[in-house]
Amino acid sequence: MFKILRTFINFVLGVIELLLMFRLIFTFFVVNKGAPFVAWLYNITAPLVAPFSNILPNWKFSGFVVDFATVAAIIVFAIAGSLLLMLIPYPRTVVVTEAVPTATV
Repeated sequence: MFKILRTFINFVLGVIELLLMFRLIFTFFVVNKGAPFVAWLYNITAPLVAPFSNILPNWKFSGFVVDFATVAAIIVFAIAGSLLLMLIPYPRTVVVTEAVPTATV
């Protein structure tokens, strides 16, 4: 049961981190927000980045943009995922290395 739960949490957090990384890369290279995939990606990740967007500004230089709100979201989700996984114990397996001798009469 715990193994399935840990795998599910790892999968969900991996997908979230991947989507946020794509958003960070697309923001950095100032990709056209009108493209269907980019618009979908920004709409999906907007609620994940929203808590940080008013706190941390974007940094613009030489035509590139660093979105610190997305960076903060990546870091916070990674830490929250690690803490959540620490609460769930690893599945234990018992390994028998030697057979126990039985008494013969």
